[in-house]
Amino acid sequence: MDKRKTTKEAFIRNDQYNFIARQVSHIINAHASVNHKDTLDGVKLHAFSKVEEILPEMNEVQETLLNRLLEIEEEIEAEAFLSELRQYVIPFRRVSKKTVEKLFPKAKKLQVPDIDGMDFKRLSYIGWFDTRAHKQHLIVEYQGKLKGISGVFDNSSTQGICTLCNSLDEVGLFVTRVKSGKETYVNRGNYICKDSQACNEKLTDRRKIETFLDYLFQ
Repeated sequence: MDKRKTTKEAFIRNDQYNFIARQVSHIINAHASVNHKDTLDGVKLHAFSKVEEILPEMNEVQETLLNRLLEIEEEIEAEAFLSELRQYVIPFRRVSKKTVEKLFPKAKKLQVPDIDGMDFKRLSYIGWFDTRAHKQHLIVEYQGKLKGISGVFDNSSTQGICTLCNSLDEVGLFVTRVKSGKETYVNRGNYICKDSQACNEKLTDRRKIETFLDYLFQ
């Protein structure tokens, strides 16, 4: 049984929730700067059409819930809408300390993150910096399975675009060694956010993660 399905009503991923939240922000900003009703209606309809694009198979109940986006005018309404919407987010696959250790069999004295303190509904991947090993560890879902990836990470302060969330923030160069042939290995990587939790909260398209993983394991 898939433990992620904590409720039959859950139908959106973390990245989709973030995308919807961004559309709600556009609506709030429009109400703060525009008084013309037709213009505001246009902004709302455009926002809703963008949501429909990422959720093309909504049922009637789900569409009714998301239609409330068209009624938002004030910040307090936006907060209430997003708070309710969070109940419908499918959590990232829950892991235990033992699971984490199994995903990194070659790591000696692995520094495991605070799993109990994680909100799995706000995760599209798990990432943390191991101060003992001076490595960045990632737990991702790839090709239907959980996968652990360790890499050298440049932890210095650098502003740049994150490969995963596509936002401007403090990033570091993550480089991991992967098998490229029967007995050959190659280093591959790219810049990702130093703060994985913040990255998860800004990520609006899970395909960015999948593209990054395809590049690593091509």
